[in-house]
Amino acid sequence: MAAVLLSVYALTLTGLIFFAVHRLKILWLYARHCRGKAVAAPDWEGPLPAVCVQCPVFNEPLVIAGLLDCVTALRWPGDRIEIQILDDSTDHTPGVIEEWLAAHPEQARRCRHLRRVDRAGYKAGALAAGIRRSAANFFAVFDADFRPAPDFLEVLMPHFVDPRVAAVQARWEFANRDSSLLTRFQAVFLDAHFIVEQAARHASGLFFNFNGTAGIWRRSALEDAGGWTDDTVTEDLDVSYRAQLRGWRLVYRDDYSVASELPESLTAFKSQQRRWTKGGVQVARKMIRRVLASHVPTRVKSEAVSHLVTGLVHPLLILFVALLVPCLSIIQSQSGRFWWLVNPVTIILLGASTMAFYVTGQYFRRRKWFGGLLWFVAAPLVMAFGLAMSVSGCLAVVEGLLNNGGEFVRTPKGGAGAAGVDGGLAKISGRMLFSTILFGEMLLGACMLAGAAHFQREGLPLVAVVLVFAGIGFLGVAAISTHDLLPRTGGAEP
Repeated sequence: MAAVLLSVYALTLTGLIFFAVHRLKILWLYARHCRGKAVAAPDWEGPLPAVCVQCPVFNEPLVIAGLLDCVTALRWPGDRIEIQILDDSTDHTPGVIEEWLAAHPEQARRCRHLRRVDRAGYKAGALAAGIRRSAANFFAVFDADFRPAPDFLEVLMPHFVDPRVAAVQARWEFANRDSSLLTRFQAVFLDAHFIVEQAARHASGLFFNFNGTAGIWRRSALEDAGGWTDDTVTEDLDVSYRAQLRGWRLVYRDDYSVASELPESLTAFKSQQRRWTKGGVQVARKMIRRVLASHVPTRVKSEAVSHLVTGLVHPLLILFVALLVPCLSIIQSQSGRFWWLVNPVTIILLGASTMAFYVTGQYFRRRKWFGGLLWFVAAPLVMAFGLAMSVSGCLAVVEGLLNNGGEFVRTPKGGAGAAGVDGGLAKISGRMLFSTILFGEMLLGACMLAGAAHFQREGLPLVAVVLVFAGIGFLGVAAISTHDLLPRTGGAEP
C-alpha cells in the first residue's frame, strides 16, 4: 500500500512540475517576443464597414446603465453602427433598460432591445440570435460590466484590413482591483493571463482564445467556424479554436484595455472559476483530437494541448494535498528514503516558479518591480488561496469530463451590492454541490493543520510551516464562503 501511495504521489508531483515548467515557458516566450513591442494596426482604406455592438444581458440591473452609457458613446458613423441589447433577464433588468432608453432618446435610436421567450443556448444562443437579426459584417461584444472607451472601434477595427483576421481582443482591466484583498488576489491571477499569457501566445504565433467580451468578430469567420454553439459553457474558447483550425488569425491588443469589474464575493468568484474550468475541460474533450489531426505546426499543436488541459491542475493539486501528509509519514518511517518527493524545499520551489509567473504580470502592468515584488512577500497566502480554490475547480473538471454544455452561470456584478441580486454558488449550483465543496475545504484544512502539529512534534518545522499555510488557505476560503451566504439586511434592490 505504501508503494502505491508513493507511486501515485510521484506521478502527481510530475504533473504539477509539468504545469510549473509550462508557466516558465510562457514567461520565456513573453520575454522573447513581447517586451517593448506594440501590436501596430494598419491604416483603414475605403469606406468604414457596418458594425453591430452586441450586449448580452442576464439579470444585470446594477451595471446595465453604465454599459449603455459607454456603448452608445462609441465613435463610428451613425449609419454604420447598431447596438443590440440581447436581454434574457428574468428580473427587473428589462425595466431598467427601458427607462434608460426613454431617458436618452438620441442614443436610443441606435439601440435595439431584443428579448427572447426563453434562454435557449444561454449567452451563445443570445449572440447567435442577434447575428441572425443583423446584416453587419462585424460584431463587437461587451458583457454588462465592461466600459469601452469611445475610441474602441477606431483602434481595433483597422486590424481587419488583413482578410485573415477573424477577431481582435482587447485586454481586460479591472476598475475595482483595489476594493478588497479578494479583488487584489483575483487581479494578480488574471493580470498574468491577460498581460503575459495572451500576449505571449499571440506574439509567438500560437493559438490563444477570444475572452468572450471586449473584442470584435468578423461575421464570415464566425460562420466559417460554425458559429456560436452551446455544447460547452465557454463558447468563446470553443469558437476561437475552431476558427484558428480553419486558418483564421486572432489579434491580441495587450496595450489597449477595457475596464471591467471583478466579483466582490468569494462565492461569485468560485462560480466564475468553476464555469471557466468546466468549459475548458469540455472544449479539451471536443477539440484535442481535431488539434492533433490538423496540419498546424507541431509546436502549435503541443502548446494548444497544454493550454486546453490547464484545468487538470486542480485535481492534481487536490491529490497532492491529500497524499502529502500520508506520504510524509511513510517516508519518515523509512528513514528518509524518497525524501525528495516531499521535501519542503522542493515544494516551495515548485510554488515559487508559479508565483514568478504572477509577479511578472504585476511588473509588466505598470513597469515597476516594487509592486510585483510585494506579492512575493504575500506569496504564501496567494498560493494557499489558489490551492484552496482547487476544491471547486476539481469538481468542475469532473463535470466537464462527464457533461456537455450546461447552464451558463452569470457572475454577479455591481460591487458589494450584487450579493443580494444573485444567490451565489449555493443558489446556482445547488446546496448539495456547495456543501460538498465546503466539506472538502474544511476537511483538507483540518488535515493540513493536524499534519503540521504532528511534524512540528517530530522536529520538522519547515514541513509544519508549509502545512500551516495550506491549512489556513483551505479553512479561510471555507469560512469566507460560508459568510457570503449568510442572510443580509439591506443591500441591493431585490
